[in-house]
Amino acid sequence: MQETPHPAILNREEVKAVALQHFAKQTELLRDLANYGSNLIVRAFDSSPKKMAEVVVCGVLLKQVVAMVDAAEVLLSAGCGHASFLPARTAFEASIYIDWIFAGDSERRATRYVVANYRDERLWASRVIPGTAEEIAFTKIAQFLGVDIHAERPTLAGEASTHLTEVDRILAQPNLAAIDQEFAAARGKRKRDPEWYELDGLPSIRQVAEKVDRLPEYEFFYSKGSQVTHTGTYKDHVRFVDSHVRFKPIRHLADVNMLLNFIVSICVGTYKKTLEMYRPGETTAFAKKYLEDWRDPFMNVVPVTYNF
Repeated sequence: MQETPHPAILNREEVKAVALQHFAKQTELLRDLANYGSNLIVRAFDSSPKKMAEVVVCGVLLKQVVAMVDAAEVLLSAGCGHASFLPARTAFEASIYIDWIFAGDSERRATRYVVANYRDERLWASRVIPGTAEEIAFTKIAQFLGVDIHAERPTLAGEASTHLTEVDRILAQPNLAAIDQEFAAARGKRKRDPEWYELDGLPSIRQVAEKVDRLPEYEFFYSKGSQVTHTGTYKDHVRFVDSHVRFKPIRHLADVNMLLNFIVSICVGTYKKTLEMYRPGETTAFAKKYLEDWRDPFMNVVPVTYNF
């Protein structure tokens, strides 16, 4: 027999009705932003030089921003305002990565991003090939969890060995080999590879945000997304009232104004910069669309007050 949710903790229908009644224009805004972005991915790439920078910017990072706006729309429509900060935070990371690639040395930075991915694939392949140092360390973790990955998939080691050979072949190409060596040198005796942006001397996401002049967004909005992601504050979940503890509902729309300011500004700003880089002739039409279709629902969000 399926469980019935506690009505005070998880009331799906009630909060969905509130979202539909008060935030239909805002969820439609997010939907239209995702629709626009899905077309922009293709248009921008088609108008670009189609080098590594464009593959990463259009095919990965811009696509990630659009995917997260789409996810936020689904969550907000269901009344999951709190959880919507997770895709908003993810969209912010992708957007500042785009800004950093656009800021200069674009091909090299994009290639570093790709090489970092291949090096990660190399690591995971090595973890399941018997006899490697990575496999010895990883097997201890698997044994602790009571998992025998080779018993469940006897062909895994052979598949991993084949994949590792292919990854090594790719990374041996002249345009990738030098960057692969950059990662190896930067890693040194550390237990993990540096992030791709660390090769530019930026040790954190915060430093990237500062370099692309988006530190205020990081401090104000990204920190909220991080709190949600890492369960950084009890106040998102409980309140102390006199001598009692009150549990907040899982689904609510208390911070919807902050959420929309965060994700819509990310989205609009990233689209504008992408157009300026690859399709500057569309910037006037984009500004017109913002004014006619997006500005009103963005600027006029109904305030929400809960008595948690």
